[in-house]
Amino acid sequence: MDVSIIVINYQSSSYTLQCVQSILKNSVSALSFEIIVIDNASDESDFEKLNALEKYSQIKLFRSKQNLGFAGGNMLGVQFAAPNVKYFYFLNNDCVLLNDNLKILFDFAEKNTEIAVLTGQMFDSEQKFHPSFGYFPSLKVKLFGHSICRFFEPQKFLDTKKVYSQPIEVQRVTGSAMFIRSEFFQKIGGFDTHYFLYCEEEDICLQSQKLGYKNVVVPDAKFIHFGGKSTKRNFEIEKEFYISLFYFFRKYYSFFEILMLKMLYFFKNFRKFYKDKMFLRLAFFILQNSPMRRSLRFKQKIK
Repeated sequence: MDVSIIVINYQSSSYTLQCVQSILKNSVSALSFEIIVIDNASDESDFEKLNALEKYSQIKLFRSKQNLGFAGGNMLGVQFAAPNVKYFYFLNNDCVLLNDNLKILFDFAEKNTEIAVLTGQMFDSEQKFHPSFGYFPSLKVKLFGHSICRFFEPQKFLDTKKVYSQPIEVQRVTGSAMFIRSEFFQKIGGFDTHYFLYCEEEDICLQSQKLGYKNVVVPDAKFIHFGGKSTKRNFEIEKEFYISLFYFFRKYYSFFEILMLKMLYFFKNFRKFYKDKMFLRLAFFILQNSPMRRSLRFKQKIK
């Protein structure tokens, strides 16, 4: 098997079906691939719509009895992947491939074995250019901003607003479509399942760099990301972002860096308290160190 594509569904089966159809329609090369769909404990009515996928021999459908989040859901999918698969493609269900995305990424990765994580060029729902990469959330970036960092390190802080026609090495790729070399993925033990909804791509891409690999955007591989179709923004979701973010900080940064970042994010939210009380609540949540025990993962029930 060349590629195992893993797609997570949560209360958005119409997007999952659309995503799968785009893969089947556009993957016209002789590449061998499978699609593993993991339902993250959606309502019965939403899950039943996915039964339409059972007619396809290359699609495996599984339903988790608990919402495992992004990292956990994908790691469940990995359990069902074909042995000795060369690449994993972790694709958000609200993505649609626009061309033979798999073949383009596969061929590029095969020719460039120093690359561990790839993605294509992303477009929004109106098919307008949207950045496919970003930077690690570091103290340097928070203090000085991207523009100043780019002035001193232009190759490390590429302009996210620029349209690139050739492959580029980046700090981190978008988490919506991550094409990952399985040898590397297995070496690091896969996704860190302490993350529930956010920062998985930062973690994976930083581990890639630490092991001497590269993370690359391949513009020829095109896809649409509709964005946020499984997650409604509210205080609980915003809080989850900071839980993941500060777990990332504690995992990789020094005590001083974490302390400074905590104060910066505290004031970032505190100064917006007049717009919405949610920002005040978030500010004090950050001041409490964004404890993991408050994660939504601990509110999940077995269905």
